[in-house]
Amino acid sequence: MEQKIEIKNGRGYAVIPKSGILTFEVQGISEREDIWQKEYQNLYSRYISDNMTMNVGDFMVPLWGEGHNLYPQEVFSVTSDNKLLPEVIKKQVKFLFGKGPRLYREVIQGEGEKERRVRIPVDIPEIEDWLDNWEEMGYDSVWDYLKNRIVDFYYVNTVCSKWHYNTSRRSDRAIKDTPKIRALSYVGADEARLATSEKSLTKRIKNSDCKYVIVADWMNPNKYDYEVFHRFDPANPFKYSTAVSFECDKTFTKWIYAFNDWFKGLLEWIKASNLSPKYLNSYLKNALNAHIHAIIPGSWYNSQKEIIQNICSENLTGETPVQPEYRGVKLTDDAGNAIPFYETMMEELIANELRKITSLMAGEGKNQGKLYATTKWGDEGWEFKEFPGKFQEFFKTVLDYDKRADQVTLAGKGVPPSISGVDKDGSISNSGSEVYYNYLIYIASLVWDEYLVMKDINRAINLNFPDTKKKKIKLGFWIDIPAKLQDTTPSDRPAQTATADNKSNLQKTEEQ
Repeated sequence: MEQKIEIKNGRGYAVIPKSGILTFEVQGISEREDIWQKEYQNLYSRYISDNMTMNVGDFMVPLWGEGHNLYPQEVFSVTSDNKLLPEVIKKQVKFLFGKGPRLYREVIQGEGEKERRVRIPVDIPEIEDWLDNWEEMGYDSVWDYLKNRIVDFYYVNTVCSKWHYNTSRRSDRAIKDTPKIRALSYVGADEARLATSEKSLTKRIKNSDCKYVIVADWMNPNKYDYEVFHRFDPANPFKYSTAVSFECDKTFTKWIYAFNDWFKGLLEWIKASNLSPKYLNSYLKNALNAHIHAIIPGSWYNSQKEIIQNICSENLTGETPVQPEYRGVKLTDDAGNAIPFYETMMEELIANELRKITSLMAGEGKNQGKLYATTKWGDEGWEFKEFPGKFQEFFKTVLDYDKRADQVTLAGKGVPPSISGVDKDGSISNSGSEVYYNYLIYIASLVWDEYLVMKDINRAINLNFPDTKKKKIKLGFWIDIPAKLQDTTPSDRPAQTATADNKSNLQKTEEQ
């Protein structure tokens, strides 16, 4: 036999005499260029996807998501199934919200290297009354409004508000008791989409081209009515009786909507983490409780076969069957007529016997108790042997992969273990110094997050109360930075602790 080689597109096989067949792959310049071209094709397809639109009435809506318009829904669907991300995002919301909103004025203290900015709280009853009256006027309370915006920001880097104006919004006269802006209300980023009325644009659509915001149920865009609002214009804030603002943290190369920096890169890891418990639960429910191999004696098989053959013969000789069933095996047809012996009757008999045995096995699951049976000739009794299985290796592999997926997910989310509460090995982080210093670093990084979340409400304050802009008064989140325990006096430290109570009780006991 001569050696034969076939190759196509850099791949092929070789038939080697007296040795066998060898498959091979040659990855040369042309093949690498093909792969490079495919990467560009994928890049181009993503670019096209970013610029897809849909028509809604007289408006053109850019799609938010690759090939669909459900990016916020996709992010929530994937993250909500994860055991870590919902709680991590919830902690991010709590860290940013702190003790709630508070008016402040920023001043500079110290000189040289010790110079730093400090927020000085201010009390302005007119602004506080205006904020407190939102709920009484039928809108969201300011706390609910801000909390919902933080949630949207941490999921999809986008926040929206509906602006409610008083009828005197265009009056130049300052009416102290009647602010031009009645209130702001929360609009969910999952419902809001940008839109333009220019359907014949000859250029790439950008965020600034979209002068409208459409609020609708995008899971069923044709089933429910949609609402079209003019987009809030900071240059002409009182132009429309109602407006909706759409603010987002721009993503590099994306010119319309924002996309999370972490979601796409972590998507496969998040999916892996979500699947791990399903793999384990499926194994526990569907794998054998005890892997048993049943050895059936050939003598038993022959004796049972002979019995069934004799019964079938007797049934066929008479007008009516003598015995229509034997040990669960049906020996007549559906009409009750006798039938001849078939080998499948023995298979059914064995299945019935195994079913009786497995019914005694404990465990949960639809596949519990299944046996693998063979026939052994020459012995009388049935024999049961354990079927080998590598359960420990399977569980260890899944758990190790799950732990790695959690590590990558937390690292990619940008939340340190001391903030998330989960250490690198999956345990709760309890290092005081680590928690404290990571907390300081994390709090210092929240300036941009706070700016976007507070952007609309600070605009509204400046428009309703122009003096606040001149005095640089803003609304921000009041976040207390706790002092290290070593920097506090014993009297300032928490007394109601298990250790303190025990020491107190011990001291009382000694005095008695």
